[in-house]
Amino acid sequence: MRYDDRLKTVLRGPLPEGSAAALQWRQVADLMAQKPGRLVNDDVQSGLTRLRDLHDHVEEADRIAAVQALNGRLRSAPLLVYLCADNDRVCDAAILAADLPDEEWVDVIPQLSQRGCNSLRDRSDLGALTREQLNQAMWGGTDLPKPMVSANDDSAEDPLETANDAAEVDLPEPETSDTSQISTLVAKIADYQRNREAKIDQSSISDLEHRSYFVETIDAINFETDDSGTIIWAEGPPKGAIVGVTIAEPTFDDGPGPDAYGAAAFRQRMPLENARMRLCGAPIVSGDWRMSAIPYFGEETGRFKGYRGVMRRPNAAEDAGHNNLDVERREQLQQLIHELRTPLNAIIGFSEIIEQQLFGPASFEYRNLSRNIMDEAQRLLTGFEDLDIAAKIDAGQMESQSGLTEPDWLMERLAERLQSLTESKSVDLHMTKAEPVRPFALDSESVERIFARLLSAAIIACENGEKLKADLRTRIGSQPVNYFSLSRPSRIQGISEEQLLDPSHGIEGEASDAPLLGLGFSLRLVRNLAKSANGTLTISNDRIGLTLPAAATSEIGIRETEFE
Repeated sequence: MRYDDRLKTVLRGPLPEGSAAALQWRQVADLMAQKPGRLVNDDVQSGLTRLRDLHDHVEEADRIAAVQALNGRLRSAPLLVYLCADNDRVCDAAILAADLPDEEWVDVIPQLSQRGCNSLRDRSDLGALTREQLNQAMWGGTDLPKPMVSANDDSAEDPLETANDAAEVDLPEPETSDTSQISTLVAKIADYQRNREAKIDQSSISDLEHRSYFVETIDAINFETDDSGTIIWAEGPPKGAIVGVTIAEPTFDDGPGPDAYGAAAFRQRMPLENARMRLCGAPIVSGDWRMSAIPYFGEETGRFKGYRGVMRRPNAAEDAGHNNLDVERREQLQQLIHELRTPLNAIIGFSEIIEQQLFGPASFEYRNLSRNIMDEAQRLLTGFEDLDIAAKIDAGQMESQSGLTEPDWLMERLAERLQSLTESKSVDLHMTKAEPVRPFALDSESVERIFARLLSAAIIACENGEKLKADLRTRIGSQPVNYFSLSRPSRIQGISEEQLLDPSHGIEGEASDAPLLGLGFSLRLVRNLAKSANGTLTISNDRIGLTLPAAATSEIGIRETEFE
């Protein structure tokens, strides 16, 4: 079951002003026009009320352009009645855009203004019932020719006053409570418009045709993609500025596209939340955006059809970390890491030569000193790599490649990689794999990186001789995931999640026991790595949970495997 709450989403928040008011007026009208049968009566009244409140903030040219864009798609009777209570041009555009069946026209015609009825008679696609009801409403059942009324005739009646008089005198008693509430609301709207100060638009028709309903900037874009991730529909900007852009491939240059997190979420058919998106071209859309969207599937076949969502401009807090100054600092950090990595690799290489006596015999003390130097250099190199990864994640340059990683291979790799660390700390790491466990839907490098950093931080946080318990299992659902649960080390028990994820948080004890950049930095890095791979890291009172996407299908038999 899917719930369409787009109208409620648009109506949420304060009343906009300026170009944002014109944009919202268009959004509300478009949403109400296309899905009248799916809107409950409260939604209809809320939408009409918002249109009324925005009326004085939206120029006539913008309203006309919005209604003309609904050509052939205006299927909401209450919205049509409301629009016909507007001025003549909006009324004419609404009648031309309306697409109602015969039985609905019969109910709507008595509520239309005189101008609306006159415009409706010009249409050649009306059914017999509609034309009969129209004749009865206008001429008491006699099919008379339509009287010619000049638009510039000062003696002509105000269409809003006529609509209001018709609502008070000629309208039959409504049959349902829904129709009664809507008619009352429309009458109030007409009365409000009649008593407001008149604003005469002196622009010509040619000016109206070429005037855009947004003139400054836009803050939100509704969009829809096809199953390949290409945007095929957009509401808000000029369609040529965004239609054809893909959300499936990340961008690392100056072109349009999402960050690695957004592209990874698309591959896994997972919801997007505040993914970074860059648009290019027209100044009105060019720049950075935040994108939230959900996948949608065919109602009959259940096949994936694309994404629907909204893009918005980042707020000041989100944009603060991505200005030119921070970009320059991030590039400087990456360059510094690269320059430090080169001599460290040389130190590690020479230490290995001495420790392995490749150039000749060396004393035990000399070899032991070389081994200590190599270990410290490796520790520094790991810290620099973590800084480099964090900078890439912050820049949206960290991408987890699609692929399959077998759990058995991962367990064996982790046992080899963490052996020296567990032996130095005398930690017993006991991992259970509760089958069937599906392969990870990620490349092996990304999965190993995430697990190695999480387990390394956990082992370092243990007391000497402590035992860590962990288990890995697959959770089946519409989007299967592999869930890894790890017991909390003793030295971080009773500490809140917020404090643990603080980059300044460390571990009491010897300096060699602590991660180079602090435990808080390591856990935040794991969480961001998991997020970039469309996973999550959660911390409860006694467990640390890691969730990563799993393969969609599996033929693994049921068994249980343990690794120590």
